[in-house]
Amino acid sequence: MFVKEKPAFAGKPMVFRLIFVFLLFLFSSAWLPIPAQQTGQTFPLRQESPKSGASRNRGALSVPFDLSGNNILVRARINRSPPVWCVFDSGASINVLNDRIARKLGLISKGSSVLDANGGTVTGSLVENATINLSNVKTVNQTIATVPLDALAEYSGRDVQGIIGNNFIQNFVVEIDYANRILVFHDHRDYSLANEPAAIELENRNGNPFIKAQISLDGKQIITDFFEIDTGSNGIFSIYSPFAEKHQLRQTIAQSNIAEGVGGAGVGGETQYLDARIESVKLGNYLLKRPIISISQGAEASDSKFDTGIIGTDLLRRFTVILDYQSNRILLKPNAAFNEPFEADLSGLELVTEANNFSLIKIKHVRAKFPAAAAGLREGDTIVTVENRPAARYGLSKLAQMFRQDGKEYRLTIKRDNRVINARLKLKRII
Repeated sequence: MFVKEKPAFAGKPMVFRLIFVFLLFLFSSAWLPIPAQQTGQTFPLRQESPKSGASRNRGALSVPFDLSGNNILVRARINRSPPVWCVFDSGASINVLNDRIARKLGLISKGSSVLDANGGTVTGSLVENATINLSNVKTVNQTIATVPLDALAEYSGRDVQGIIGNNFIQNFVVEIDYANRILVFHDHRDYSLANEPAAIELENRNGNPFIKAQISLDGKQIITDFFEIDTGSNGIFSIYSPFAEKHQLRQTIAQSNIAEGVGGAGVGGETQYLDARIESVKLGNYLLKRPIISISQGAEASDSKFDTGIIGTDLLRRFTVILDYQSNRILLKPNAAFNEPFEADLSGLELVTEANNFSLIKIKHVRAKFPAAAAGLREGDTIVTVENRPAARYGLSKLAQMFRQDGKEYRLTIKRDNRVINARLKLKRII
């Protein structure tokens, strides 16, 4: 077993910056607190030996994960709690737990946190000196922010109660094997990317990993900057509005390649997006062709001028990703999904469920000019069946996959008020 110790945060209350975005059918999160460290600073670690299982060059430990809605879900124990499902999120500088679960577990708060979020602020509490255990990988002296998180379950359709952030992840060299659904944790003293020629520079910005990427909007103009690696985002490549305005993205991209994107419900309010298909994204030596980017139309948190955007799991899953926070390097190794075409939702539906009733599949939003609107579907409708099968048996993640198939037609049964309505949804690529 790996055991790592991380010094607890001192001082209260603590002010964090938080961006927390839910995407169509799925959820996307990028928690960005600002600890007292400078951009580019190496993450500190206490230099003690793991208690067991980490002999030289043989100490790697594997933890299986579910890839649900393009999010990495792991089962974690907090202190001696039963396991709870958590998002493994490199976009979160701190661990997070649903405050309702924290109270149930009897976790004692020793501080408070103010999270500056999209649409406003939210106040939570801090739990210090916690132990987090993922299977046989454990860290102690962890700080956990506790805030309301029921929306995670509502947008994912899974009983997700927490987020494993970088104050856990940074203690290891972490290999994310998307193809085989395995996390591999290496002791940083046994395995390092420092001398790996194919590794890409990893920059620490306020506790979060950024790498340099090149985006080509039209095959002519190339924009180079650092973007956040966010394993907690289910999207492909999301751009914050200040960056989009600075580079006039909407003016440069052909209107035929732009469509209304999925809505976002954040802790502090609502956020809207435009989806746009661009020419390419380049990470290191790897060129990814015709991806879809999501451009935020709302106001980000107060210091978003330092951020450009995030690289999400729908892009990262095309690689095995190795994060080495100690050497400030990342290694990308293409897998069988590398050449898969990039696709977004083709239905125009934003679906949610209820945290205490996953059998209910409801329409939260219908985008104009998409097939769902043409089929007469409305916000507030409940989807009862899809192809004569209860919608709940598919779940949100499976429905999201189904609704990305161009030309596919589905028979739906809808409940609207006290009426039952039959509808046909024929998917169509808009961009």
